[in-house]
Amino acid sequence: MTASPPLSLENDPVEGPSTPIVNLSGYRFVALDDLQALRSRLSQQLTASGVVGTLLLAEEGINVALAGSRSETDTARAILDDDARFHALWLKESLSTIRPFAKLKVRIRREIIAFDGDQALETAAARPAAPHLDPAILRRWLDDNRELTLLDTRNAYEVASGSFTRANSLDMEHFRNFGEAVRAALDAGTLDRARPVVTFCTGGVRCEKAAPWLLENGFQEVWQIDGGVLNWFEQCGDAHWSGECFVFDDRVEIDPSLAPTGASLCTDCHRAVPRGTLCPCQSSRTAIDTV
Repeated sequence: MTASPPLSLENDPVEGPSTPIVNLSGYRFVALDDLQALRSRLSQQLTASGVVGTLLLAEEGINVALAGSRSETDTARAILDDDARFHALWLKESLSTIRPFAKLKVRIRREIIAFDGDQALETAAARPAAPHLDPAILRRWLDDNRELTLLDTRNAYEVASGSFTRANSLDMEHFRNFGEAVRAALDAGTLDRARPVVTFCTGGVRCEKAAPWLLENGFQEVWQIDGGVLNWFEQCGDAHWSGECFVFDDRVEIDPSLAPTGASLCTDCHRAVPRGTLCPCQSSRTAIDTV
C-alpha cells in the first residue's frame, strides 16, 4: 500500500501458530462513480466480517490491504467478489501470527496511489499501457544476465530494507517525485531510454503508473513485474534479492518467505529497524548529542 508508514506498534501475537492471520493485498484500476455509497456499504459489510486493514477508493479504482482469520478473509473476499467491478480481484495472500492493523479503515482518495501532481488523472488516461512480466520469466532473464535495467520505484526508506541485487534506485522520498527523479537519473547517465526497463514495487500498484509514464517519456521498452515484490517472493523466493521487503502495515518488514522479520519502525526516518537494534539516524543523533 502507499499510505504514510504506520506508527510502530508492539507485534504481540493474537493467535497461535496453528491459527495464523491471513493478509490480503491487491488493487484494481476500474471506474468508480458511487464512492460515498460504496464506502458506506463496504465499511459496514467488512466491519461485520471481522477483518481489519485499509481499503482505498477513488474514481480510478480500489486498493486493498486486509487481514483476519481464514474465515474472516474468506468472507471479505466474497463481499468484494459480489461487486462486478471487483469480481475475481487478485489478492496476494501471506500469513503472520499478528494482525498487522489495529482497525478497519475504508477511505475515499483522489487517487489510490498519488502520482504526477495536479494533472495526474487527466494525463494518466492517455498514457500507453506497459506489459506485465511474470516473475518466472524475469528470473530466467536475470539468470541469463540479460541486458536490462531493473528500476526500483519505491521510496528510499523502503529500498533500505532490501532490493534486487541489480536494481537501480532513484533515491526518492515519495512516489510523487518519480518523474523528477527519473529526469535526474537521465541527466546523470544512470538511466538510458534505449535500454529495456523492468519496473517493480511492493505489490505492483505504483508500477501501473510508473511504467506507462516511462513509455510516454521516451523509454523504448518497459515492463512491470506482475504482482510486484510480493509475487516475486512467492514464485522465486530470495533469488536475485538482497535483504527484506518493507511493507505498509504493523509487520513493517517481511522476508522472502513472506514472514514478518520482527523489525520495528523508526518514526523519525520511516526505516525498518531490526529487532534489538537502534536506527542509524537515532544512534547518529545520540552520538552528536553526547559530544
